[in-house]
Amino acid sequence: MLLNDAWSYYQKLILSSATAKARGTEEGRWNVHISPVLGTLPLVELKNIQILLLRKNLEEKGLSPQTVYHCLSLLRRVLRRAKDWELWQGPIPVFTMPRFDNQRVRYLTEAEAKQLVETLKIASPLWSDIVLFDLHTGLRAGELFSLTTSRIDPTLKYAHVIDTKTRHNRVVPLNSQATEILKRYMRKSSTHIFQQAATTPKIFRRAVEACGFNHGIHDRRERVVFHTLRHTFASWLVQRGVALAIVSQLLGHSDMRMTMRYAHLAPNQGMQAVSSLPYV
Repeated sequence: MLLNDAWSYYQKLILSSATAKARGTEEGRWNVHISPVLGTLPLVELKNIQILLLRKNLEEKGLSPQTVYHCLSLLRRVLRRAKDWELWQGPIPVFTMPRFDNQRVRYLTEAEAKQLVETLKIASPLWSDIVLFDLHTGLRAGELFSLTTSRIDPTLKYAHVIDTKTRHNRVVPLNSQATEILKRYMRKSSTHIFQQAATTPKIFRRAVEACGFNHGIHDRRERVVFHTLRHTFASWLVQRGVALAIVSQLLGHSDMRMTMRYAHLAPNQGMQAVSSLPYV
């Protein structure tokens, strides 16, 4: 059996249940980066050296460490499934994965947030409200645009976020500003509250450009994108003394280590904690 044959099974049995976007991404990685190098290789001939040569090929293309990681990870998943399905006896080769820190660290100051909201009010009041709503809820883009009226608590105090990236549903509390925005748009839609904006993301990018936030910035971790709103939500909370455990819960992080990136924004919390202990 060839490696491409194992991929075909993976497509039918695993990838077929993924979202269209996820399928397109994985198929692109396989067809562009993996198949041309190893696709016609019989599984029984796949050794550690072939994995190393594939990684070298990917790096020589100038791909980012993250892209190299995703390609190798996809190949490893296909091989594990092939072994589970008894298409191949193994053993699975050793994968030495690239290390990288690709986490975005940029967040907006209050002044920048106000500038962005005001800029968007001119181009699209809808997008202005979306930015405000996300600054007060910290939702991922997919979570926000899939939010339906049925997932809003009748009291308008909570939003039920389901089918998340981490596959863990959560309840997000809504403050007064988020509630006011919802009231305006729930009257206009019986299904997805902000779906009409999902097809016009250029409005947001143009507003960011008009504000000059990314001028001269080449490191992607420092660039302002829609996900920056989520980082801003978390950063503002931590700066106001909210415990990291609560921030992690609100963000829906599956691993507390993801939330710890914000710890440096509240360096005094540790001192405040130990200072609260009684004298004995």
